[in-house]
Amino acid sequence: MKYYFSDIDEERCYSLKHQKQMMEEDNILKMDVFEAEVDYTGGHFYCKEFGEIGEVGESCGKFCDKYSPRNGKNGRCRHSTNCYMPTDKIKHIKIKP
Repeated sequence: MKYYFSDIDEERCYSLKHQKQMMEEDNILKMDVFEAEVDYTGGHFYCKEFGEIGEVGESCGKFCDKYSPRNGKNGRCRHSTNCYMPTDKIKHIKIKP
């Protein structure tokens, strides 16, 4: 699934469907969005449980009361996912009034 950054929420990326829902809520008829790509520079992760970006090795694991290893024993938490960054690829989207 592709994700996109927009001016509505500059810090988080969302699917195109979700971007259109936000446009409807804010009465925006057309908008440019920027395609997101996985940030492979490392060192950070996005926690789906808390909706925050954390630093690998400092804010997860035994320090977190919501830590839940994917394999049931240890390692990467099931709430941990990739961070994304915007690209130069622009998509113009419109919704009907």
